[in-house]
Amino acid sequence: MKGKAHTNISYQKHQNLDNNLLKGSRDSTRNVRHTHILFFEFDSLSMLVELRLGGNEIQNFAISTGFERSLRLNKLEILKLSFNKINDSTLSFLKGLSSLKYLNLDNNQLKGSIDMTGLCELKQLQELDISYNDLNGLPSCLTNLNNLQVLDISFNNFSGNISLSRIGSLTSIRDLKLSDNHFQIPISLGPFFNLSNLKNLNGDHNEIYESTELVHNLIPRFQLQRLSLACHGFGGTFPKFLYYQHDLQFVDLSHIKIIGEFPSWLLQNNTKLEALYLVNSSLSGSLQLPNDSHVNLSRLDISRNHIQNQIPTKIGAYFPWLEFLNLSRNYFSGSIPSSISNMSSLGVLDLSNNGLSGNIPEQLVEGCLSLRGLVLSNNHLKGQFFWRSFNLAYLTDLILSGNQLTGILPNSLSNGSRLEALDVSLNNLSGKIPRWIGYMSSLQYLDLSENNLYGSLPSSFCSSRTMTEVYLSKNKLEGSLIGALDGCLSLNRLDLSHNYFGGGIPESIGSLLELSFLLLGYNNLEGKIPSQLCKLEKLSLIDLSHNHLFGHILPCLQPTSKWQRERETSLNPSGNSLGRENRGPQIVFPVPAVEDPSMNKSVEFTTKSISYSFKGIILKYISGIDLSCNNLTGEIPVELGNLSNIQCSPQ
Repeated sequence: MKGKAHTNISYQKHQNLDNNLLKGSRDSTRNVRHTHILFFEFDSLSMLVELRLGGNEIQNFAISTGFERSLRLNKLEILKLSFNKINDSTLSFLKGLSSLKYLNLDNNQLKGSIDMTGLCELKQLQELDISYNDLNGLPSCLTNLNNLQVLDISFNNFSGNISLSRIGSLTSIRDLKLSDNHFQIPISLGPFFNLSNLKNLNGDHNEIYESTELVHNLIPRFQLQRLSLACHGFGGTFPKFLYYQHDLQFVDLSHIKIIGEFPSWLLQNNTKLEALYLVNSSLSGSLQLPNDSHVNLSRLDISRNHIQNQIPTKIGAYFPWLEFLNLSRNYFSGSIPSSISNMSSLGVLDLSNNGLSGNIPEQLVEGCLSLRGLVLSNNHLKGQFFWRSFNLAYLTDLILSGNQLTGILPNSLSNGSRLEALDVSLNNLSGKIPRWIGYMSSLQYLDLSENNLYGSLPSSFCSSRTMTEVYLSKNKLEGSLIGALDGCLSLNRLDLSHNYFGGGIPESIGSLLELSFLLLGYNNLEGKIPSQLCKLEKLSLIDLSHNHLFGHILPCLQPTSKWQRERETSLNPSGNSLGRENRGPQIVFPVPAVEDPSMNKSVEFTTKSISYSFKGIILKYISGIDLSCNNLTGEIPVELGNLSNIQCSPQ
């Protein structure tokens, strides 16, 4: 790219070179390629206002080939350099850009401290984004940027007490993003009290500490709209500055240990509040409602606290437009309020892991027509699991495990065409597995374990071919498996243990190429171990114990953990990971979703006569095989004798 090439477009104001493979320029005198672009090559574009060079492979810029001089791009206002490989923390190439207002240097390879050489002369700068780098120091001249309104330094290695930084002197700042660093931030936010223009503060994933500053009687000059401080640390009581806020729309104080009860006053003072997250905040007492109905609140998550007593009976009337309500992992007791059915926009309701009792209000499936996720697991709910009508057309997750529900699986559930996860394990359900289960066109996760179901698997069990995880253990199921698993081509985990299945292991199991967990222990299976199991290269756990199998042990049964398989396939011959590293930005604010039931599902496996339960991420790292208590004969294959790859230790 040479200067003469630009002479015909010298009046161009906008230049977009995003997402190319720009690396540098060639030095014609030595016929070598620079690892940097000579910035002065843009000088002929003297009228340039916007220059976009994001998503390239630029490592550096040079102002000139042999001597320093200022750039002539004195009209340039917007410079986008995101997603490159720039590593010059002096930012000297910025010298002369006197009109620059917007500068993006996020997702580069800047390290250490930013020098004042280039940055401090940008007196007109309004927005600066240096997130997703490896920086640990800001220039002392930061306070000279009197017009700076947006500062994003998130996802770096900045550390120290925020009270000692110069950020509190940026009097024009409106949006301040400090997340994912190593700052110590006082919960009082005293260092920011003079930032009268501050509207949005994101300090997630830093350390919060209880303030000892004398700011208790001071009124902050800011009125925040968004406050996100999902951090770790002890914060003491709710900070006083919150009592003076009236424009808040989003608040997240999750994972800060706070002494006190649910702050209903925060809702009363901020009628525009749309989202409130106080997850794992050590809150106690009862859930108190505000004095008046709060029509703007759409997301409320106070899960993982110590809140007790009953859920307010009028909660549906006071929060009529909630879209996401998570009260899980508290100490709520009593019944589920029927007024929740008045929340016509409710998409996710999670009341799991409490002490709730009584019946599931049928109004929930009649009034909450927008429900996508209904999670009521691990309570003391009773009554018949029988819904006459089922109008939840958008429901994708129905998690009711760990209760005392009785009755049969209602046929009305067959209307849930979007249902992806159905978990009613650990209840007292009876009856047979209905045929319609196999025709659920979206069903991927099915857990009916630890109930009193009987009969055989319907021949249509996998007709939809969508199921990836099936758990039917600890029931009274019987009959042959021949033909029952045909069509289960997407199956990843299959647990039929602790039942009364008989006959042989079907040869068609060799077509389940995605299978990683095969748990058939504690049944009445007989015959030989089918050689078709050798086709299942993704098997991690195999449990055929406590059956009546005979014959020889197949030498091909060598389970390998998912972690080991991924490690072997993700390394190239030189041992480096394939593909470009993903350095993209993460979601700033949490998106309401139902927790993946697979992450909480325990898988039992026996080693040395002791049964262990494994769940979550540990399942990725274990492998094992259990053929004990059968009638197998012959020698243990040499291939199986090398047990160096068998990993199954309790953690």
